[in-house]
Amino acid sequence: MEDIAVLPHSRSRSREHDPEPGIRLLLADDDARTRSLLASCARDTVEAIAILEANDGGEAIQLGLRHRPQLALLDIGMPRLGGIEVAITLRELQPEMRLALQTADPHAHRDRARAHRLPLFDKLELDRALSWLEVQAQSCGAEQPRTRPLQKRSLECSSCGYGICCPRAPQRCPMCQAEDGWIHAPWRPFQRYVESESDETQRTLTRVPIAMNL
Repeated sequence: MEDIAVLPHSRSRSREHDPEPGIRLLLADDDARTRSLLASCARDTVEAIAILEANDGGEAIQLGLRHRPQLALLDIGMPRLGGIEVAITLRELQPEMRLALQTADPHAHRDRARAHRLPLFDKLELDRALSWLEVQAQSCGAEQPRTRPLQKRSLECSSCGYGICCPRAPQRCPMCQAEDGWIHAPWRPFQRYVESESDETQRTLTRVPIAMNL
């Protein structure tokens, strides 16, 4: 760990300069085009976000320790250190950092990601990763709703699909215990049946939506 804990000055690049105050996102991916696309989409999703880019696992840890970003989206298959190893290291050294993984083959890594309670996203489903980013930015308090006060939102655990409706995302899913894995989800209210009498001889059952509120 000693050889990557301090960022050498010779490797400093303009994209590693200290970011502006506010939300900071660490993007780690050895594919420069994928990284550039993610950075562009992240800026469109969250206002006033600073992007830190790393092209391998060692550099991701360096930037994470140096700039202390609130959020990190890490590719699993990177040189030097993979995304899971980077996430484990950053979580130990920066426990407040919210971490997520992405890969082109989520089925191959799902069990290990769940074992470490890390959200995992398919690179082909970019909208889910961006939804996670938006929810986490709002939970960090760095992104406020633009047109109306904070209100209850429909959220879904990216790991197990458990759904809730609440103003702020809980740190852990109460079902699978995954940490910081919430994404936006369409609201699908629970249903219950209410018995009523339309006349003295006939009874009807009416479906009435109810919500699970936290």
